[in-house]
Amino acid sequence: MSKFVRTILGDIDPSQLGITDCHDHLIKNGGPESHEHPDFILLSVDTAIKELESYHRLGGRSMCIMDPPNIGRDVVKTLQIAEALRGKVNLIMCTGFHKAAFYDKYSSWLAEVPIDEIVKLTVAEVNEGMDLYNYNGPYVKRGPAKAGMIKAGTGYAAIDKLEFKALEIAARTSIETGCPILVHTQLGTMAYEAAKYMIDFGANPRKIQLSHLNKNPDKYYYEKIISELGVTICFDGPDRVKYYPDSTLAENLKWLVDRGYSKNITLALDAGRILYQENYGIEKGKLTFGFPYLFERFIPLLKKVGVKSEHLADMLINNPREILTFDEPRTFNPHLVKESALEIKRKLNVK
Repeated sequence: MSKFVRTILGDIDPSQLGITDCHDHLIKNGGPESHEHPDFILLSVDTAIKELESYHRLGGRSMCIMDPPNIGRDVVKTLQIAEALRGKVNLIMCTGFHKAAFYDKYSSWLAEVPIDEIVKLTVAEVNEGMDLYNYNGPYVKRGPAKAGMIKAGTGYAAIDKLEFKALEIAARTSIETGCPILVHTQLGTMAYEAAKYMIDFGANPRKIQLSHLNKNPDKYYYEKIISELGVTICFDGPDRVKYYPDSTLAENLKWLVDRGYSKNITLALDAGRILYQENYGIEKGKLTFGFPYLFERFIPLLKKVGVKSEHLADMLINNPREILTFDEPRTFNPHLVKESALEIKRKLNVK
């Protein structure tokens, strides 16, 4: 097919995506994130299947699973989930990295391996198949499932040199494969700088999503990012009152829509903890919301504040369909990298 989205069960026509959650989690098999809180460990295939079935029952048709290698990714278990819902829900997985805090600054492969060599590894995950051992090394075993997204991450209020390295890898991998990118921004900070850095390397702005801006509820910042850079903000924060109430996010989204930015918004739940999922909650003897929250609580709130159906369709269907469709691969040309990016590389000795 000429245009395609890469799911873990194979490439599909973009029209098959339907309603898409652009940043979520079903299995998280440990890694450094789990040291922050044990709720980050999600190991049950059966529970994940139940959760995904509820998402499908309410209209969800596709989901982006945003766990990179070494940070919770489990290709084998996610394939089992995908097979259980084959023909019902499309699952897209990612290659790439998370924020620098999750990698040893001296001995991790992100720190030690040169950028050119890592790009070969991430490109292979997109074009050939993801490593079933998540690049834990020293042995690589590629399975049939290919990555359909690239992840990078930045920390709170600063971008570490390892994060600049991961951003360059994401940009170059996207250029060479056509694969879309999503960036974790800690509490919604440094989003503009992260996106601009990748664009300076030649990444297509339309294939870049920035996550967690809902935790930094500055609507003028949102407008600056979208209007100046042309990227998309993936708002993944309903059901997170510990940060801000849903009404804050809903009203900010309405504000953006009223200014003509509905084509630069996607939605997600980012339900990457046990108590963010309904069926894990049941196992723990607790009432939790899970994936139904998006359909039963947040979308109705968006309608209540005045977001029209056509704009909801942009956020949930039309924008993901365009953004997640692969570009034609290009050849990365180091001579076209903007001087502003090269200056950062020199200052921080990023290599």
